[in-house]
Amino acid sequence: MSNQIEKYAHSLTARRDLQAWYKTPLGQALLKAENKELESVLPELFGYHLLQLGEHNGSSYLESSPIRHQVVSESYDNHDQGYSSIVMNAHNLGISSDSIDTVVLPHTLDLDLYPHQVLREADRVLVPEGRAVILNFNPWSTWGVRHIPNIWHGECPYSLRFLSPMRIKDWLVLLGFEIESVKTFFYRLPISNPTLLNKLAFVDKIGEKFWPAFGCVYLIVAKKQVSTLTPVRPRWFLRRRSRVLPGFIETRNE
Repeated sequence: MSNQIEKYAHSLTARRDLQAWYKTPLGQALLKAENKELESVLPELFGYHLLQLGEHNGSSYLESSPIRHQVVSESYDNHDQGYSSIVMNAHNLGISSDSIDTVVLPHTLDLDLYPHQVLREADRVLVPEGRAVILNFNPWSTWGVRHIPNIWHGECPYSLRFLSPMRIKDWLVLLGFEIESVKTFFYRLPISNPTLLNKLAFVDKIGEKFWPAFGCVYLIVAKKQVSTLTPVRPRWFLRRRSRVLPGFIETRNE
């Protein structure tokens, strides 16, 4: 039990550290890029209810969405937020099944202690053909290189999980999702100098053209597929039916 409490406390600290990091020049530059990418995705997703799991940058990512009813969940009470939210764990949502049209997970899997369970909960609450929109840090990037020496209690955000896009895609496929798109972006080095960051903005265009898999963040859009089950009838049923309608059975066997 004490180990679980220690892990939860560490996760909570990481969430707050990430929120503080988003206020730095590098965090602000990344936030601008993330919002730009979501603005190319969210306007195409419609429905009645949208859920964002986690708020780590002081604002919601959902301004470009046409869905009017929007809820942001958080694992602790953030009194500085400027919008309505509910406090809950992303891996244990108190939300009815098949009730949400779009779930947005901004670095939620990087932060949560149980990322696979988070995806299971997203799958549970999504309506059939609902979408999961996922932002994660990419281990196959210059930021991933800096992540290696920071895995254990290092500097945020480089101490987060950095789950690979291949692993997330595998988890989604096992849950029955269809992967609609995967894109990496933001190729600038993890530096804090705002002047140098602005001068290196051209690297984003070069990276997108020449090494598109190595952006520091990736965006995955996945659709929850509708399960269609065809019942398999036992042999005794067919034998009984053949005595009633022998012509029908014989025709199907030809």
